[in-house]
Amino acid sequence: MNILAIDSATEACSAALLREDGAVFAEFEIAPRQHASLVPEMIQRILADAGLSRAQLSYCAFSNGPGAFTGIRIAAAQAQGIGIGLGIPLVPVSTLAVLAQTCFDRYEHRSTLAALDARMQEIYWARYMRDDCGCAQLVGAERLGSAAQLLDEAPADSGVGHGWLEELRAQVTQPIDAQMLPDARSLLRLAERAISLDGACGAGDIKINYLRNRVAEKARN
Repeated sequence: MNILAIDSATEACSAALLREDGAVFAEFEIAPRQHASLVPEMIQRILADAGLSRAQLSYCAFSNGPGAFTGIRIAAAQAQGIGIGLGIPLVPVSTLAVLAQTCFDRYEHRSTLAALDARMQEIYWARYMRDDCGCAQLVGAERLGSAAQLLDEAPADSGVGHGWLEELRAQVTQPIDAQMLPDARSLLRLAERAISLDGACGAGDIKINYLRNRVAEKARN
């Protein structure tokens, strides 16, 4: 199967493609406010690099939040358009899970607290463990709260994401990579697992994980 993955929930924008022979093609760029134009361009280029057409895609995965409202909607709209146009299933995956998986793909940590700046003096965060397959497994629930609440969370081997503000990093001893952002290459790995567990859905059934105010909204064209 050929899986396309899209992430634009933060200032980073990325797209990745897992071809059925195991080869991966990907692009990643930090480009705030340019996601609307970059995402379709990235998709076209990685398809061309892989020698595939859109019609050969089997699944389309995307990070469905939490994160920047506009960025989440851009990825969701692109995925939904592909799903409807090709009649293929979509695989929505938490942005925090993608961030945690990016950490596990780069480092040898067994657990991490993935945190994103939610603005308004709040942070999105969740604790993840590396499972036996090397995939990020959520421990507990994703949360939205203050910096103080993040420090009250159960300790992990590491922390990742720009939700780890400077004043937070000064209060912990674990290694923190506050510059790390979600990467669609890591999203591919979580998408594969979700597909194996029947976690794909129809284009009309996807939901956006805004997390703020516990909102989960069905995406519309």
